[in-house]
Amino acid sequence: MARTTSKLADLNQPGRREKPAWVHLMAKRKRKTLVICRRCHEDIHAGRPTAVPRK
Repeated sequence: MARTTSKLADLNQPGRREKPAWVHLMAKRKRKTLVICRRCHEDIHAGRPTAVPRK
């Protein structure tokens, strides 16, 4: 599964509500697509928090 965003510049707009961790990860990696497992994909669509990424 993959999550995509239309424009990286839209991820860090000031004055908007706080973005989920997966959005920050996409911005940090400067990638518009993030490959995720099915469970994380379903959590994102349901608005549930996802697991903290490992380092």
